[in-house]
Amino acid sequence: MINRIDNIKDFGVYKNFSWSSVTGLKNFNHKNLFYGWNYSGKTTISRIFSSLRDKKLHNSYNNSFFKVNTSAGDFDSSTLQSFPFEILVFNSDYIKDNLNFSIHKDEISESKTILFEVGDNAKYTEKIIELKNKIELINGTETTVGKKSPYLKTIDEFEIYDRSTTGKFTHFAKEIKIDHFGSEIDFTKANLKPIVSKVKYNLSEFIITDKKKLAQLKAIVLSKEPKEVLEEISFNSTYEILIKSVNDLLVKIPDKKHLDKILNSNSEVYTWVKKGKELHSKSDKCLFCDNEIKPDRFQYLTEFFNSEASTTKEGINNLKSQIIEEEDNSKQINFPSSSNDLNLGYIDEYLSLKKELDKIFTSYKKHLKTLAAKLDLKLSKSLHVSVDAIKEFDFSLITNKIEQLNNVIRSNNDFSKGFKHRIENERNIYKNHLIASFLMREKYLDKEKKCNSAIEQIEKLNTQVSDYEKQIHFYESKKVSDAEGALRYTYFIQSFLNRNDIEIILEPISKKFLLLRGSENASNLSEGEKTSIAFSHFLVTIKSLESKGVFKDYIVFIDDPISSLDGNHIFQINSILKEMLFSNDNPGGEWKLKCLQLFFSTHNFEFFNLLRELPMEKPSKESKYYIERSFTDNTTIIKELPAILDKYKSEYHYLFKEIYEFNKLKKPLKSDKLFLIPNTLRRFLEMYTLTKYPSDQNVDRRADKIFSPEISKRICKPFHYFSHLDNIDRIGKQSEYVADIPVACRELIKHIKKKDKLHFEALENAITL
Repeated sequence: MINRIDNIKDFGVYKNFSWSSVTGLKNFNHKNLFYGWNYSGKTTISRIFSSLRDKKLHNSYNNSFFKVNTSAGDFDSSTLQSFPFEILVFNSDYIKDNLNFSIHKDEISESKTILFEVGDNAKYTEKIIELKNKIELINGTETTVGKKSPYLKTIDEFEIYDRSTTGKFTHFAKEIKIDHFGSEIDFTKANLKPIVSKVKYNLSEFIITDKKKLAQLKAIVLSKEPKEVLEEISFNSTYEILIKSVNDLLVKIPDKKHLDKILNSNSEVYTWVKKGKELHSKSDKCLFCDNEIKPDRFQYLTEFFNSEASTTKEGINNLKSQIIEEEDNSKQINFPSSSNDLNLGYIDEYLSLKKELDKIFTSYKKHLKTLAAKLDLKLSKSLHVSVDAIKEFDFSLITNKIEQLNNVIRSNNDFSKGFKHRIENERNIYKNHLIASFLMREKYLDKEKKCNSAIEQIEKLNTQVSDYEKQIHFYESKKVSDAEGALRYTYFIQSFLNRNDIEIILEPISKKFLLLRGSENASNLSEGEKTSIAFSHFLVTIKSLESKGVFKDYIVFIDDPISSLDGNHIFQINSILKEMLFSNDNPGGEWKLKCLQLFFSTHNFEFFNLLRELPMEKPSKESKYYIERSFTDNTTIIKELPAILDKYKSEYHYLFKEIYEFNKLKKPLKSDKLFLIPNTLRRFLEMYTLTKYPSDQNVDRRADKIFSPEISKRICKPFHYFSHLDNIDRIGKQSEYVADIPVACRELIKHIKKKDKLHFEALENAITL
């Protein structure tokens, strides 16, 4: 095994690298991962391994030097001939060296011919039977339950909701229409499903828990036409003045100057005499007995009826009349003639409040009778004695209850005035409530999640079946053909591209592989297709070595096999790498590396994370490195993977950490990372602006939206100038834009800290853990 690269001198961007000079740099392990940005020096490392493979320096580095330490001793660029290990290297050179993509009309592209030993047919038959058994374990048979069965049952249990005529959605839509809306609306599954999508993620928001409100809503939605607008209730009461006047008289004690035993003790006589005095005002004879009425008698009666006692009696009689009038007023209140004059949904509340008000009026009338009784008592027995004042009736009970009734009437009137809009809105609210309640009872969201999970598992199992079927086809083809290399080649290419139109066939005369797309000679291949074909060639080589039993002795270096491929192929390639490079003889047991030692390098952080997940029997047998290039002196070093990248699996945190720490420097223009920061800024801003303003616009346009155009220009200017070296004149001279690099970092940090506080605090916490 290779333990480390002790020294690299003048080998591309590695000017004077020393392994021992890098703090904490651990030796290589069984599985080794390099992560670094484009042009950082990953491919250059792969060319050191190519030199070891070829036992001579790579032709681009004839005057270079490197030294490696291995389990078999030290070897440097002058002793490559004696290097003892076999090495396979896949990088950009591999594509050029192994494949010819010179396409011309009517010509066929070719790759190097790969020859294979073909095993006996019995071995393939046994393998085919084994694969068919695996398929039956997944799909099941008439007598056995397959792995798909529980997932299919889960899916079936969920799909019962959406079945065309017998589904639960169809039945519930009919229930809503008939039972809840009395067939006043048209409502089918087609109307129900959009509401399901709207309410299912927040059911409690749409479910009405207030029973009173729900009861009102149930009645409202059944309304066909609006009722006439009603007059508000009014009650003209004099109670406040009345109670004060009554209590004032009850406690009043008239003087006793003009007392008359008979008149004071008999109210009927008192009333008769008082009326008689008024009738005899112009007569000197009694109209009753015809006797003469003396002047002193008139004088006596006049003084008597003008006394305080007399006026008190008059006041009592007047108040009793007012009490009767107040009682009559309470009977003349302008209530709606019938509760049916209100719209549905307002009747129950109105009747409930009206019943409460009637009870209050009953108490009020009793109170008025008490007032009258007290006045009678005062008049008959206690005229010259103070009577206890009567406790005042809480008249606010009446006014408040009338106001509550008027609120119902106002709501009812508003409903009538805006009937068309309101009835539609109320019905929608009720539909949302009914459907949300139904989904909660059914635990619909849990079932949907289980169904989606089951669908994913079915898809995985289908993928396994598809892979097994491809292998069966492969082995069946091998039984009748000696073109094993072409079949294997085609299998890998179609697996990478997830397409069946690219095919490799063996031309029997030339023994060269022919590249076809469909039935035509392939041409105009994309860079991704070229990469897939080249890497397939590499894997076929591995398969050939494995069939000979020698792959276990090889050291493998793979540099960015996903270059020029889009993100859809990352998982596919990672899966194939797991299949090709690792083995697990016992299901559930430890995974082992098929080769002696494995190296990967990539610029794609998502792929890097997947590579980290490739199984090893012990985590201690894996090492991770970061390749960092300094643009101040154009040199590269290998260092241990930063903890933030290792812990969080996020390039985003690492980029922010670099900008954040650079911004804290007192003299940033003297930092050795000065010319790296523009690239860091660009990559961070691409991610940050895309999360804040998802758009297909470029990073500048997104930055203009998030920051102001002025601030955006200050932040973006340095990375536009320094992150791409597109002018040969710039190679040999310094730029005045260097001073803008710290300014850009400062503006970026300032904006996020001020305008995106929570995001800034989360990032700051992440990088300081």
